[in-house]
Amino acid sequence: MSTPLSLLFQRMRLPLVVLIGAYSVATVGYTLVPGFDEAGEPWTMSFLHAFYVVSYTGSTIGFGELPAEFSNAQRLWTIVCIYMTVFAWLFAIGSLVGLIRDDAFHEALGRHRLQRSIRAIRSPFYLVCGFGGGGAMLVDNLVQSGRRVVVVDQSAEAIRDLQLRDYPVLVPGFRLDASIPESLLKAGLQNRWCAGLLALTDSDETNLKIALAGRLLNQKLHVAARAKSEATARNMTSFETGFVVRPAEEFSRRIALAITRPWAYQLYERLSEAGARQKWEPDTRLDGTWLVCGQDDHGRLLAERLRSEGVTTRIIAVEDGQDDWPSSSVFGPSSEAATLEKAGVAEVTGLVAAHASDAENLSTIMTARMLNPDLLVIARENYLHNRQLFEEAGTHLTCSVSGIIASAIRPVLEAPMVPEFIDSMLEHDEDWNRDCLERLRKRIGDERVQFWSSRVSDKRTPPLAEAIEAGKTFTVGMLTLDPGNREEKLDALVLMVIRDERVILLPDDDEPLAMGDRILFCGTPHSAELIWAVAMDPDVAHYLRTGQARLARRPWWRRAVAS
Repeated sequence: MSTPLSLLFQRMRLPLVVLIGAYSVATVGYTLVPGFDEAGEPWTMSFLHAFYVVSYTGSTIGFGELPAEFSNAQRLWTIVCIYMTVFAWLFAIGSLVGLIRDDAFHEALGRHRLQRSIRAIRSPFYLVCGFGGGGAMLVDNLVQSGRRVVVVDQSAEAIRDLQLRDYPVLVPGFRLDASIPESLLKAGLQNRWCAGLLALTDSDETNLKIALAGRLLNQKLHVAARAKSEATARNMTSFETGFVVRPAEEFSRRIALAITRPWAYQLYERLSEAGARQKWEPDTRLDGTWLVCGQDDHGRLLAERLRSEGVTTRIIAVEDGQDDWPSSSVFGPSSEAATLEKAGVAEVTGLVAAHASDAENLSTIMTARMLNPDLLVIARENYLHNRQLFEEAGTHLTCSVSGIIASAIRPVLEAPMVPEFIDSMLEHDEDWNRDCLERLRKRIGDERVQFWSSRVSDKRTPPLAEAIEAGKTFTVGMLTLDPGNREEKLDALVLMVIRDERVILLPDDDEPLAMGDRILFCGTPHSAELIWAVAMDPDVAHYLRTGQARLARRPWWRRAVAS
């Protein structure tokens, strides 16, 4: 009984019974009460005449047309009918107004409209569960990339915030409990166009249920989920959830890179575009002792990773609630000068404020900078609305938890090969990472990076497969040539080629392609469209390989480029 029509019938059942009953009694009464015609002969109304009189009497129209002059008995019955039908109408109209003002009816009406809008979608869309900081940033990125999104969140404020955003396309938002499978089905989980399910709520239990529902109810979906605890992350991985991001682990990896391998960090941020404010330069002095302030997994994992990298680390925790704290740890509020002085803030190189409270992080930063103005400061930003405060506090690097989630998931949705490239990238030294970053800057500039992938096969890239099987050479560099002028290159770069078990990072332009090669690209959206033409049009592939056009007339792809 959750559809608008069912709620209407449910709430209006009694008013309609009362109204119909009043009209029935009034009509039957008119057929029974006798009157007298002009000749003084007794007569009674037919059902047609009786219903006609009751209709204009009960609706207070007072039309005044009578079959014959009423007798006193008929006039008395008319008085009874007037009050009976008027009160029945008041009861029915009052019930209808109450239904219209009922929040449940409006919610059911809204869900019905949203479900109709989902059925009208004729392109792949992602079902995002949780419209908090990370969910909102990811939805913004997906819509900006031209992808369709459907949002599910239990909070009325979150759905209201979604409705107030000025998106170029409709983004349906359902106020539902995403942990209930029926809610996900209403939001389009089994819709043929549903391409992915993203579990981004603040509850590990809810995200686990969402991931399970996605794996069981639509096995074709790509499922990505957020997990706070290591146990939940392992649980999700055990039943082959497509991608699991643990904010604390991702935070520790990025900050450790920023401190120990700044070129790798800059490349990582350029590829993921987490939205961090960049005051971080590779030439900054980073050696020495670092203070890590935080009690939860963000601080603990970071301290462990830094120590494994050989960085001298000292933890400031609120209380000694664990048995495995390092011997150099300092316990007490990091926002107090006495605690910071005890930790040696005046002699250390930098400080990482990694508390779960933005107020505690900001207070720690301001106190620490008063004691050591030359201190390098890195902060954990828990809520996006505090961004300006962190900038004013003088942080050199602010790592947003919401940005971490969004930037980790977005590339995977575009190309599942991205995590494998990042893992391989981090195995290389700083010179390699700096060279890769320079190649990205020269080829793409400062534009937003988009990923896509393909495979050399008869089905996905027929022209390339035909050329390779015929013994002709088609190289990696030919893929990124401009179809309008092969002397110029597109704003795109081949990041990785996987051939059998061999991984080729940043392959040379003269590297020949082979059947079965999996290729990871990055570049601008426009270059992605043109490279698609290379993969699908034999005339384009022939032109890029030989420099000669097959057709005498101007090809469609040249007309498209010119326009």
